[in-house]
Amino acid sequence: MRNAPLRLQLASRAVCTLVQPPLPLWYNDHYQVSLPSTSSFPMEKYRYIREALQRELEAAGKATFHESPLASIEDLTTVHDGEYVRRYLANELSHKENRRIGFPWSEAGKLRALSSTGGTVAAMHAVCRPGGARFAGHIAGGTHHAFADRGEGYCVFNDIAVAAACALRDYPAIRRVLLVDLDVHQVCSAAADCNGSHRPPLRESSHSGGSTLAQRTEATDLAHRSDRLGTRTEATDL
Repeated sequence: MRNAPLRLQLASRAVCTLVQPPLPLWYNDHYQVSLPSTSSFPMEKYRYIREALQRELEAAGKATFHESPLASIEDLTTVHDGEYVRRYLANELSHKENRRIGFPWSEAGKLRALSSTGGTVAAMHAVCRPGGARFAGHIAGGTHHAFADRGEGYCVFNDIAVAAACALRDYPAIRRVLLVDLDVHQVCSAAADCNGSHRPPLRESSHSGGSTLAQRTEATDLAHRSDRLGTRTEATDL
């Protein structure tokens, strides 16, 4: 990815031309989690991206940067099973459950998981509150593999689903939420998390470039179809 810094610079400029006043951004790379030497997870990427954006945007007055707050249990349980939340926070998950998440449990890891969701919820409120920002972002999160009752794929809590559910809970004018995901595989859990009988309505559109990496998908109320670009989950009835 030799041209990644250039792409980041061009993308940040393009976004900020649309944003007045400065774009509020949240980050949580101040929570440092020590991982085994065998781990393939690129923990440092969050700090690198935040520093690159700060160099490009902050001095020019185009963005403000804020430490991500910790998500509340009340917010987490709009989507997640209360017992799963309690067991994770108390370090009561089994070795198998933690291995499925991909991280060994630690106090720093717990704070990172909470802030990964809290920052996305904070960005949502920044946009949805009356007179709020036109755009906001979180330089973390994106933990879309976490299900209501378990974590998977380096994701403890599903920050996107939680933020969507909180928007529907806190802002009556918002009746539906569309999630557009550009990862290279199907978003397997956000719609499943939010579309239970006691959860608010959510629609999800996932667009893969090239062959999908997903070998298993979760049942949702979305229409599924395959095309030459990979597996696409199409939002319906919007």
